[in-house]
Order: sequence, then structure tokens, then C-alpha cells
Amino acid sequence: MPDFFRVFFAGVVYSFDGFARGEFSEFWKWKLDPYRIARASAPDLWFRNRDLGEALPSVSERMYEVQEGFFLRQVSALSDGSTLWRSVRKKNGEVFLSYRVSRDRSEVVLLEDHSATRGQTAFEYLCHIVPACMLDSGILTLHGVLMEYEGKGVILCAPSGTGKTTHARLWRDKRNALILNGDRAVCRKADGIWTGYGLPWSGTSGEQINRSVPIKAIAVLERGEKNEAYRVEQLQAFGAVLPHILCPTWDAGQSGKAMDILEELLRKIPVIRFKCRPDPESVEILQTALEGLPQWREKESKFQPGSCSL
Repeated sequence: MPDFFRVFFAGVVYSFDGFARGEFSEFWKWKLDPYRIARASAPDLWFRNRDLGEALPSVSERMYEVQEGFFLRQVSALSDGSTLWRSVRKKNGEVFLSYRVSRDRSEVVLLEDHSATRGQTAFEYLCHIVPACMLDSGILTLHGVLMEYEGKGVILCAPSGTGKTTHARLWRDKRNALILNGDRAVCRKADGIWTGYGLPWSGTSGEQINRSVPIKAIAVLERGEKNEAYRVEQLQAFGAVLPHILCPTWDAGQSGKAMDILEELLRKIPVIRFKCRPDPESVEILQTALEGLPQWREKESKFQPGSCSL
């Protein structure tokens, strides 16, 4: 694999420079190969390794912090307007991993990687950074499963541990549905059609396909004593989906972009409240609700589900 290569997903070209060397090669190649493109298209977003001699930045202002197990994920402002994204050990504050994101979010630089995971942790951490950058291209990322059934896209949103992966796999096993991504649902309006895309980050599910599909519905899943599914109106729909969007909440401008995209998305895409048990009957209940939607019966004459390429 060349030291400089490009990939394409969700309508955006990404350039990766310096991650084909040494310990990064095998894991990054495995994750990105399905999305690689041959032609030298100009990149929208550039990822690179820190150059030798490039100084590490000093933190200006802490904007965000959340605990994840034994680590703290932090985002800080730098004096030049860029942001520093770090994972640090909660016990002693040691830096585990860090990236710098340019002010215009066109460049992401890996500064430090002390994880000793041969590039795996560095790659997976990008699942936090990429959704913030993709907002500039009109792309919204939801925490949820993106699946395809009979050429139609359905997004299953739910907090971690609620059962969205279990339910999606029931659809796969009982209805031959495709799971395009087991943890991230990327949404973009392409040629007037709201479209869902696979991408190389899929959390612990490990399920991802380089494929796109027209989105027909969003189902917000919660555990219930019995299986039931019903459509909610737009105002309720906004409140139901809002907790599942991935955006930099500390950045008013980017958060505003996410709200605008979500509002436009929900003008077209219906939302279903779905209370369920982890059993095959839940598939039948949701399928009945989906097939009762006018949008489900609409045919997208300009769109054919399939692999994404330039």
C-alpha cells in the first residue's frame, strides 16, 4: 500500500498520509481498503502523521471532557483556533493519544500515540473527530445501526446497551437485511434524496459495508414489556432523535449546523417510536409499522442502492 492514499465515503474524499508505514499499516489498510479510490481526486479532509520536529501544542482552554472507563476524552482550544483532541489516563493525566484538528476542520494530525495497539486505537478514535468535520459537508451522523431491507434504509437509534444491535441482527437473520453499519448512521441529502452510507467506524459491532441506501425511516428503540411501534409527529420526532446525533456540543456553530440538518432530515424522514423485546415478533411489529408509512411505498427512481465509489 502506498504511503499516501485516498478513500471515499458519504460523498467526501479523505486523504491519509503516513499511516501506511510500520505498525499502522495492517490495521488501517484492513479498515480502509473497501473505501479506497484510484483516481487522485482533491481531498476534502486530510489526515496525516505529525512531521518530525513538529512541536506539540500547549493547551489554551478546556472545552469538553467526558470519562470513558479509565480514560478521559478531552477537547481543548489552541491559540491558533485549532482544537486538541486527547485521551488521557484518569489516574495520572498521562497522554494516551492526541490529535490536532485545524481551525477549518480540513486537516487532522495525529500528534501522539502511546497506546501500543499498532494503530488500532488511533484509528478508532477518529470516530469522534470525523462526525464533527463532516458537518461542513452537510453530513449528519447518528449513533445507531444503519440497515438495508429490500433496497430501503432504516436507522435504529438507541443508547448503547439498549438492544439495537440485537434487533438489527434479528432483521439480518429473519429478513435477510444488510447491516451497513452497526454503530454509526451517516445521513446526507444527495440529489434530493436522503441517503445513508456505510463508513469505516462501527464501534464494537465490527459490522460495516461500503454501501449507500435511500433512508426511509428512523426507529428510536427502547426496551419494553411488549412489542409496539408507532409514528410520532415532527416535534416529538426531533426530541426523540436529538439525543442520538453526534456533534461537538461545545461548538455553537457546528451544533447549529447539526440542528439545521436534523430539522431538514425530519421534514422528509418519518420517525417511529419502537418499544420491543429481543424476540422475533419485534421484527414483525416494526415491519408492519414501516410498511404502513407512505414514504416506505415511494420509489426513488434516481437511486439504486449499492457500493459507493467515484
